[in-house]
Amino acid sequence: MSNSLHKTIIEQFAEAVSGHQINQLDSFLEVDVQKTTNSKIIYKNIQEAQDYYGKENSTQWKILEFIQDDPNGNTMQTRIIHGDKTYKTSYTFSSAGKIHRIDTIIEQ
Repeated sequence: MSNSLHKTIIEQFAEAVSGHQINQLDSFLEVDVQKTTNSKIIYKNIQEAQDYYGKENSTQWKILEFIQDDPNGNTMQTRIIHGDKTYKTSYTFSSAGKIHRIDTIIEQ
């Protein structure tokens, strides 16, 4: 899968989360998607993701930059601002092209 397609999926996912379009998350996330922040599990499946993003405040997610560092092409890294924090985020994609894992680290 191309880097440009990964970028598009991440951008659309961020727009859906920012716009509270929770019913669209299954277009971007695998059923068994997992998100961690600083190694702590935030959610482990699409239902938990919908619950999590449904409770999020109205703060926008802004992508600062995309960083491609995976020669196999199934991982894309970004830097994102959400609220007053900046996150380094790694997205791992499934063979179907959906996001399978999201690993974030809060930058100091």
